[in-house]
Amino acid sequence: MDRLASLPANGYYSSSKFALEGFTEALWQEIEHVDLRAVIIQPGSFRTGIENRTKASGEAIADYADTAGAFCGLMGSLAPEMFPGDPERAAGAIYEVATAPQTPHWVVLGSSAQRRIGVKLEQLTAEFEAGKDRAYSTDFPGAADNAVL
Repeated sequence: MDRLASLPANGYYSSSKFALEGFTEALWQEIEHVDLRAVIIQPGSFRTGIENRTKASGEAIADYADTAGAFCGLMGSLAPEMFPGDPERAAGAIYEVATAPQTPHWVVLGSSAQRRIGVKLEQLTAEFEAGKDRAYSTDFPGAADNAVL
């Protein structure tokens, strides 16, 4: 879910997800005509033991106390109960998707991902609709009728 709904202080991690999703989205458009599939899995918070491997380091910067600082502070209090996803159930769901006759392009796993992505999609939709006039105002007059995409 970090590709679509990133968190403060997590940009380095999310950027790898952005790149992988962009690559996979292009790939599925290139390979579907030969009956190959590519699927983007958007996992939420799963109990993988990450709380034992994730540590914040360095001194907090006062200007970021409410954003990245808060996220880094959370790193010190992580517990397995904060990760509702069951990795075995996720593996079963991935297998089910991979072996289905029709494969979706995008699969959300876990209630945390469903919630966070839902909030982000609502935000994106509102900003997308609010910016429609601005978007169209930047075209050459009449050029939209001839657009390639």
